[in-house]
Amino acid sequence: MKKQDHSTTENLGQPPRMLSRRSFIGLSGCVAFTALAGGGLLAGCASEESKDDSAASEPAEQPTEEPKGDRTVTNLDGSTITVPAEVTSVAAVFGPSYEKLVAIGAEDRITCDGDFHISGWPWSNVIYRHINDVPGIPNAHSDLNVEDLVAQGVQVVFCFPNPEQAESINNAGMAAVPMTSTGAFRDVADTLTLYADVMGDEKAAAQAKAYSEYFDEKVAMVKERTKGVAERPSVYLAYTDMLHGYGDKSDMVEVIELAGGELASKTLSGSSNIEVTSEQLLEWNPDYIFLDHAGSSGNATAEDAINEALSTGDFNSITAVKENQVVATPTGVFFWDSGVQKILYLIYIAKTIHPDLFEDVDMKELLIDFYQQFFDYKLTDDEANRILNHQDPA
Repeated sequence: MKKQDHSTTENLGQPPRMLSRRSFIGLSGCVAFTALAGGGLLAGCASEESKDDSAASEPAEQPTEEPKGDRTVTNLDGSTITVPAEVTSVAAVFGPSYEKLVAIGAEDRITCDGDFHISGWPWSNVIYRHINDVPGIPNAHSDLNVEDLVAQGVQVVFCFPNPEQAESINNAGMAAVPMTSTGAFRDVADTLTLYADVMGDEKAAAQAKAYSEYFDEKVAMVKERTKGVAERPSVYLAYTDMLHGYGDKSDMVEVIELAGGELASKTLSGSSNIEVTSEQLLEWNPDYIFLDHAGSSGNATAEDAINEALSTGDFNSITAVKENQVVATPTGVFFWDSGVQKILYLIYIAKTIHPDLFEDVDMKELLIDFYQQFFDYKLTDDEANRILNHQDPA
């Protein structure tokens, strides 16, 4: 199957070409822009006597103060973004952006999203409140038509790291918030803070702060438990299929090291979705293989991708295969290697490769608490088990 290269510093999902599960509305027609003109000031002359009595008289009526039109926020790369003082309508075009907006309690301000959000992650259709009703912009990843966003009356667009796309969005009168990264694992938390800054309300700021504290707490817990590990297992992270992986510029190098392992593919140059040969994989001979970022937008499911790769027997000599340590990573509302659930991915990998060090960590309990706190959804035990077993909703 021919795949698009959707590699960025944060891994993205590939969009399906067709809409489903909800009607696509309002993507044609024109938008009229109306300029509002303010009234003039009233002025008059007063006698010396009226001036003397001014303190006791009623103050002159002042014109209504117009709200400030703009605020400035700073992206992770240091660039500044000008956004409206009050943000009420946004487009979640970037792959993980819908998840991030839900995590800060701002889903009700999503006016439209990318078409791939409609049915790319079945759990999102259960857990998010509005995703089944929000129109999806066609070809939002591959060939975004900015006029479709204008037609929706959008103020702010959370978009992919595409300078030309961002420029077109800004030129159309909207504020583009392109994804950027420093390459550090903590970008996950810092990006959520950026989103909260853009939305500009107390709830979003509180949720971003809570996530940042959660992130730091869990990283510290994992780091403390793995700091004394002498023998670090070799871990290969597969991206969409067994022969695409992560390179030296991916934060997955840091994630695996924190988890007490070594990323087998870290000698590759690049971030994600890097082509890997069978010979390289055999030479690396990883102790564990995790496959994430599969099963969406026309790609084979993680299970199918694993089964296809192993069916030939070419990889039978790899330790991970011999020891039955090839794992399809849970997904839930979005890929664990890309969005806010990446902190769960760290714990999941650490517990898998060092079960003795994390015996007391209950992933089901952790997942339920996380979804309650950041997605405002109470998973049942069955739902949590299905997510952890990489199963769709019942």
